[in-house]
Parts: sequence; C-alpha cells; structure tokens
Amino acid sequence: MSEFISEIINRSRLKDVNDRLVEAELIIGETIVKTVNEYSKELDELINALNKKVKQDEYESSDKELEKLIFRLPVLIYELNNMVIKAGIKEDLSKIIKQYNYNQVFVQQEGTIADKRSISELMTKEEQLLETTWKRAVKIINQKIDIANELLSSCKKILSKRMINTELLSRNNYLHGQ
Repeated sequence: MSEFISEIINRSRLKDVNDRLVEAELIIGETIVKTVNEYSKELDELINALNKKVKQDEYESSDKELEKLIFRLPVLIYELNNMVIKAGIKEDLSKIIKQYNYNQVFVQQEGTIADKRSISELMTKEEQLLETTWKRAVKIINQKIDIANELLSSCKKILSKRMINTELLSRNNYLHGQ
C-alpha cells in the first residue's frame, strides 16, 4: 500500500507545496486578520468581555448592562458597515486591477487561447490573491456584523421579557392588594 501511495504522492513535492502554502497563509492571513481585527476591535473587545462574564456560573446580566449593550451594539454595527464599504471598495479595485493586468498579459501573448489564458493566470496570481484576500475580509466582517445583530436581538428579547415579567408582577401585586 505504501508503494502505491508513493507512486501517487511525491512526499518531497507535497512538503514543498505545503511549505509555500504556510508561507502564503502567513502573509495573506496576517493581512486579513490585521485588517479585520483593526476594523472590529471594539466589537471583539465587547464580545470577549461579555463572554468572560457569561462563562461564570452565577452570572446574570443587569438591566443596565443590557441597556448599555442595546445602545452600543447598533453603533458598532454601523461602524463595521462603514468598514465593509471600505473593504468592499478594496475588493472591487483589486478585481479591476487583476482583470486589467490579465488582459494586458493576454493580448501580448502568442499561441492558442488556452496558452494565453494559462500564462495570463500565472502572471496575475498575486492580483488574484489580493482580490481573494479582500473578498475574505469582507465576508469575515459581515459575519461579525451578523453575530452582533444576533447579540443585539437577544439582548432586546431578554430585556423585553424582564419588562413583561415586572409588569405582570406589578399587576399581580395590585390585584392582590399588595
């Protein structure tokens, strides 16, 4: 079985490709993480602090904490939406630059259409990588916005439930003369 796998997989080449992947991930991943973390720093800090509190066994949020979250989260979501716009512009520009460079290389090449495509794709791989990077950054920021919206919705529901319970308790006390 090992011989069969050795015929299919060249371990040395696989290791080289993996090493290049790790290096590229460090460069591109670092760019994405740095950009996203820069854009979502406040939201991340808020959620991390909340997460620490929620992990405590006896934790129960106060009405004041919920109100603060209900006021703060929409502002953070608004700010993140602005960041999505900026990252989206970079994504669009990187796509335009990639396509322009691809076309420039394509028209300069000789040979079949398939040859021209292959060479053009090879010559614009960095541009493709940047486009992909910004596309991923936009996606990650949008996911964080979705999470923030879910958290906001949950906070509103909890506070609303508490208000209803307080009102019912008050009515019950009133009806029973207390």
